[in-house]
Amino acid sequence: MTSAEFREWIDLYNNSSIDCTTPTNTDVSWDACYSSNMTRAIHTAGTIHQGDIIITEELREIDIRPFFNRNLKLHLNMWLILGRVGWILRHRSQEDKILTMDRAKKIITMIEDRHEKNEKVLIVTHGAFMTVLRRELINRGYKGGSFTKPVNGKIYKFSKRRNSVTKS
Repeated sequence: MTSAEFREWIDLYNNSSIDCTTPTNTDVSWDACYSSNMTRAIHTAGTIHQGDIIITEELREIDIRPFFNRNLKLHLNMWLILGRVGWILRHRSQEDKILTMDRAKKIITMIEDRHEKNEKVLIVTHGAFMTVLRRELINRGYKGGSFTKPVNGKIYKFSKRRNSVTKS
C-alpha cells in the first residue's frame, strides 16, 4: 500500500467498531469511567461500565501517519512499524512524543484530583497510548499489570503503592 492508502486505512481503522462477541468480563464495580473519544473505546467502555462515561480526547490513541509521502508500496505492518519508530525517534511526521507524554500526565493528574484513592476508576484507551500511560502510572508510584503490547479488551489493574515517593 502507498502512503495515501495507509492514511485511508488509518482513517477506516480509527472509525471502526469493535467485536463484542466475547465481552470483557470484570468482577469490579467501577466508581468512575474515563474513555477515549474514539468510537471503539466508547463502545468498549459501555460494555464494561454501566454508569456515566467521561469521554476525553486526552485518552486517544497516539496518532500515526505515513513516515514519508511517496508512491512507494509497503506492507501495512511496515507502515505501522515505521510510524511507531518515527514516534519513538520524534520524527516530524508523527505526533510529538513530548505532547503524548504530557497527555498521559494530564489525564492521570485530573483523575487523581477528582477521585479518592480508594475509588475504582476504569480507563479505556488504546494500545500504544496505554504503554505511555502505564509508564506514567509507574513513575507516580502505582503498581500493576506489565505488558509490551496490551491485549485488546483485557483489563490491567493498577493501584497506588503505600508510602511511595513520586518520581519527576
